[in-house]
Amino acid sequence: MTQRRSQLLEGLRQRKYLWVIALVVVVLVGVYSWVNPRGELMPRCPFKWLTSYDCPACGNQRALYALLHGDWVGAWRYNPFVWVAMPYFLLVVFTTYDPSSLARRWRPRVQHPKVVLVFLAVTLLWWVGRNVI
Repeated sequence: MTQRRSQLLEGLRQRKYLWVIALVVVVLVGVYSWVNPRGELMPRCPFKWLTSYDCPACGNQRALYALLHGDWVGAWRYNPFVWVAMPYFLLVVFTTYDPSSLARRWRPRVQHPKVVLVFLAVTLLWWVGRNVI
């Protein structure tokens, strides 16, 4: 009986994390819907500020702003890597915090060390490639 109770409590705690994540996403979408990332209110990339090179995420704020305003081509121009990184990031969040059986089944695949290394390698290639070309 205590094992079942601890499983229920664990599920509730993980769902609480999902609500917090959902709230953060809603706030971010709201902010990026109304505030232009080229304005003074949005943070600048510290890596670009220090080195004058783009990091793998440079352009993500503008890409998200463009997506929220229906400008798919503009989002692609700002940072095409967002189309690879964002789905993987969402899968990692889903498999980490969702207590469902689907998330538990996918967790070993999505968070497998080899998959993570491939994602990191692709990120590094993008990082170097966007600054060389």
